Amino acid sequence: METSMSEPVSEPSAATSAHRGGRRTSGHVIVIGGGVAGLVAARDLARAGARVTVIESSDRVGGQVRTVDFADRLVDVGAEAIYVAPPHLSALVRELGLWDGPLGSQPVGSHHGHTLLGHPRGAQQMPAGLGPAGPTRIRPVLRSGMLSLPGLARAGLEPAMARLLPPLAPDQDISVGDFLAGRFGHEVVRRFVDPLLGSLHSGDVYRLSLRGNAPQLVSAAERRTSLIRRQAPRPTTSGPTFITWTAGLQTFVEALASDIEGHGGRIAYGVDVRQIVPAQGRWQVRTSEGGYETDAVVLATPSPVTAALLSPLTGTAEALREQRFASVVNLLVALKADQVFRHAKDRFPLRATRDTNGILLPSDAPWTMKAATFLSTKWPHLRRTTDGRDDNAFLVRISAGRVGRHVVDDLDDQELTATLLDDLHRTTGVRADVLDSRIVRWPSMPQCEVGHPTRVAALRAELAAKLPGLALAGGGVDGMGMASVVRSGQAAAATIATSLATPSH
Repeated sequence: METSMSEPVSEPSAATSAHRGGRRTSGHVIVIGGGVAGLVAARDLARAGARVTVIESSDRVGGQVRTVDFADRLVDVGAEAIYVAPPHLSALVRELGLWDGPLGSQPVGSHHGHTLLGHPRGAQQMPAGLGPAGPTRIRPVLRSGMLSLPGLARAGLEPAMARLLPPLAPDQDISVGDFLAGRFGHEVVRRFVDPLLGSLHSGDVYRLSLRGNAPQLVSAAERRTSLIRRQAPRPTTSGPTFITWTAGLQTFVEALASDIEGHGGRIAYGVDVRQIVPAQGRWQVRTSEGGYETDAVVLATPSPVTAALLSPLTGTAEALREQRFASVVNLLVALKADQVFRHAKDRFPLRATRDTNGILLPSDAPWTMKAATFLSTKWPHLRRTTDGRDDNAFLVRISAGRVGRHVVDDLDDQELTATLLDDLHRTTGVRADVLDSRIVRWPSMPQCEVGHPTRVAALRAELAAKLPGLALAGGGVDGMGMASVVRSGQAAAATIATSLATPSH
């Protein structure tokens, strides 16, 4: 299903703005890490005039964006889609020439695209006006049947609680769970926020940072604005807000890499960085394949790697070692399509239908599975093989793993596959012969918890004062999610562009 979208009005990145404003970035920049944040930073800097080298330790770029060939289809096993409602994301997609012909998912809440939420009384359809950061419309939530009478009464007090609770101070942080519980009550957090935001980040919503994971709520927290009475942001597109492409999100990653190389940049694969050393206003980057002299460095590496590289230079970097990580697994499974919903009418407390995009489970659910996405329902292009054949395969992606839990590490691939398929059957009624399966493990999902943004801000302030020409980027420092990592890469590029900018003639 191809969907056309009108072009959004957006602002150029800071690095590009510097060039258009009569200043051009000169010199050589090394970007360490080829995840999305590193690629975005490298692209902005290359387009602004810098000579850019991206150093990636693996044989591929994209980080936690990864597309694999599974069941004769191209399927994503990390990030699944790009949420293009934020202007900076829709602008980037347009600048990369990918705006025409993206594929939109079946919208949640549509006749053919509802999502189930786990509930003690059985799964319920996720109400409209609900996102990972909580309700934006109270009436559908109150009518959902998922709250007790006390929970209903408490949720309805949100406008009053917005005025009564103290504002969030500029230097203060709070967990997403505590903030939303103060507004709507703990039952709303348990029933809605935990299975959405907690599942998305594989984290504990009562520890996930509001500033790091739900920045769209910070203004309401500081100004004591009601979340359900505030004006909804105007959409930046006229089409779907969650998009991918026929070849998966590798299309996005490949476009970033191609744009870097098209502007004279280079990507070095399979190279480990062992040390970065300031040297008389420049930098030495020592790697497994020799050394580089460069004018600036962007560190877009996982937090432990960033901490290890920075520790000889500043003690503040040790704070990054306090970050927690979740071990996460995604199971891709191809089931016989004509059998998938045969058992869904059995006496299961949670049931899926042919219109179900998937199910999200709360953290206190008694199953290893935390979520399942019915890819063949959600993404119509995955109903057939890449060459257009109908092979009677129905694709499901099952996720497991949360911070502080190690069950996915204790089971081998075969045991984990059997466990997750059993969980799928118990929670949705879906059971069918397995045509193909694949386990993909993500052992280091970073958690942006309360206090982490403050530690990162202190580290950046020290780097700006003592080690100019060095910038940080990535999900480990600025939070996971495509919007966060793209913004992180753009901010790092802007920092370097400012330090290297020279007047253009």
